[in-house]
Amino acid sequence: MEGPGVHAIAARLSPLAGRRVAGSIGRSRFPLGRLDGGTVARVRAVGKLLFIEVPPCTLRIHFLMWGRYRLEGEIPGKTPKLAISFDDGSTLRLYATAIALFSSGAAEVHPDPTLDPLDAGWDLERAARLVKARGDELICDTLMDQAILPGVGNIIKNEALFAARVHPASPSGCIPARALRRLLTGVRDFSLTMFECDREVKSLRPFLKVYRKKVCPECGGKTESGRPGSLERISYWCPSCQVKTRCRDR
Repeated sequence: MEGPGVHAIAARLSPLAGRRVAGSIGRSRFPLGRLDGGTVARVRAVGKLLFIEVPPCTLRIHFLMWGRYRLEGEIPGKTPKLAISFDDGSTLRLYATAIALFSSGAAEVHPDPTLDPLDAGWDLERAARLVKARGDELICDTLMDQAILPGVGNIIKNEALFAARVHPASPSGCIPARALRRLLTGVRDFSLTMFECDREVKSLRPFLKVYRKKVCPECGGKTESGRPGSLERISYWCPSCQVKTRCRDR
């Protein structure tokens, strides 16, 4: 699940704030019983991680590839990884997720939100410096690095590269400053589009320009696909519209 989907879940679960935890049952090596009796202070997302703050603890949830949740009812035939019941009779059930529990003040609880393109305080210039510092690493790999752009997944990567007219096999450190800012702005813009679709339960398909497309919507030419980079995630690009950046000193 990409970051926008997790942000949409956080928005839907925000009404949990103020509810008291009546009990918690789950399969985890963490002492989930520490949540019992606490009151939810906040639900938020940073990148691909969901955080439910129940002072003095914070529950961190990663939805992995197939994670799901239910606030009302259950998924038939599925056993939840964690079920949290509240004093109003509601129950939050989490399926196929990775769960961790921290003390609220622990440094490892929250990644830096200013690196999340969906955060109001996102620092584009800092993101640009981190990307440039990757040197010869291909931009298709750098954009997927959660330490630089938490929340970015393969769909956002492909669409942002197409919007910026940057080839996925371009070395990160060699992309001109103007093109890099255009690329990072595209990351943010498509992340917002995906978030709105997830929040409103609308199809993302009308907004896809290159992902899984065979024809370029700009020039009408045939697109290409492959797995450049060490991550070997599928990339789609238009060989006419997307320029492969080369370093000037080579």
